[in-house]
Amino acid sequence: MEQAHRIDLLDIMSRIYQKPQSLDEHWDTVLPLLNELSETAPEGLEGMASMICTHLSNAVKFNDEKVKKFELESGLIKLQSYLQKLNAFKQE
Repeated sequence: MEQAHRIDLLDIMSRIYQKPQSLDEHWDTVLPLLNELSETAPEGLEGMASMICTHLSNAVKFNDEKVKKFELESGLIKLQSYLQKLNAFKQE
């Protein structure tokens, strides 16, 4: 996944976290980025990428604002951690 796409995904998901009701309007942009994240995860980080996609995809499924916010927050925390690990991974 290109650096620009990783930044886009983090940016969009951060904005959605701040305003969860905007998830539906951004989902068409987010879904291809999640697919790319999953498909391009390096060996050793595939499980983490899958977990991120699951959390963020689950946010779409729920109507309850608290559950939606929980899934978004969980996905964002994992996404930030994933990007840090990915950067460390590439420096080795």
